[in-house]
Amino acid sequence: MNELSAINVISKRNFKPRWVAPTLREIKRRKDVEDDRNGGPKIFHRSTFLEWLNYDAEIFAFSNRLGEKFNEATLRTALTHKSYVERETARLSDIGVDSYLQIQNNEELAVAGGALISKFTNGYLRAVFTRVPEELIMAMHDFLTSTSNLEIVGKHIGLGDLMLCSDFPCESETYVKSLKAVVAALAESSGEERARIFVQDLVVTQLYGLDINELWNPADPVGNLTDILKREGKAEPEFRLIKHSGQNSVLAVYYVGVYSDKNFIAEGAGESLEIAKEMAAREALKQLFHTEDSMKALPFGRQLKNIQSKIVQLENQPNLPLSKWISEKVTSAVH
Repeated sequence: MNELSAINVISKRNFKPRWVAPTLREIKRRKDVEDDRNGGPKIFHRSTFLEWLNYDAEIFAFSNRLGEKFNEATLRTALTHKSYVERETARLSDIGVDSYLQIQNNEELAVAGGALISKFTNGYLRAVFTRVPEELIMAMHDFLTSTSNLEIVGKHIGLGDLMLCSDFPCESETYVKSLKAVVAALAESSGEERARIFVQDLVVTQLYGLDINELWNPADPVGNLTDILKREGKAEPEFRLIKHSGQNSVLAVYYVGVYSDKNFIAEGAGESLEIAKEMAAREALKQLFHTEDSMKALPFGRQLKNIQSKIVQLENQPNLPLSKWISEKVTSAVH
């Protein structure tokens, strides 16, 4: 075969009729229209795939992906939602089969797991944020244990492919219950210490990169700062205008400093004097609580090895509330 004939063969092999491209575009257009009508592309459960041959193997693979050791029966229970048991019972009853199933659902495990997640989260937050009032601890706790946050964690570890439930795509509450049940199953199988590390690695790490001060909005930062300074025997805060720019314009900005006993504490900026005063008080509270923008990165993983005993100790020992907060008491509580 000469060179010219070889080129002709290759060109014929790569040639596509003119109707192929417009046909593919039309198919994609129709698929996009159908997806928009159905609220997105149709999602298929993993059990419909050819690889789904053995649920035991899937359970085993899930445990190894997490790097944890579970009791297989307990983990199965943790992944079985009440709706699945009810659906299977009704299906067997419809075909005349004895509808009593020896299958346990994850309701009890979910309750126990929810309590464990709450306890482990509080312990971590109180051990790391030693100077923070309990109100901010509770705000961070509520964020970490919220339905939306726990749903994200459950999806990321692949619970959606393993949960046995009647609804698909799975509802948010189903993800949350299953995750809580998995934590309880891990505590039963490998002990609370492994479950505590599991929660720290997957749930508490959702704080990474967040400004924790945005999770808590004190109603009266100026009044809170005044009360704290009074309890510490210091003079009431004095707010002074440091500088301003663009006065009487839509781009006005004021810088206000807060002082006590003629000592500078912090400064804040705002589009009005009142807002700048409030921001200065917030900055002062950040410094007292050690939650400034320049605070150290939160410890995770191996960095927690030396303070795990402290975390356990503080799980049931709340921080000082804002109404009683004082630096001396916080320091004595830390040491």
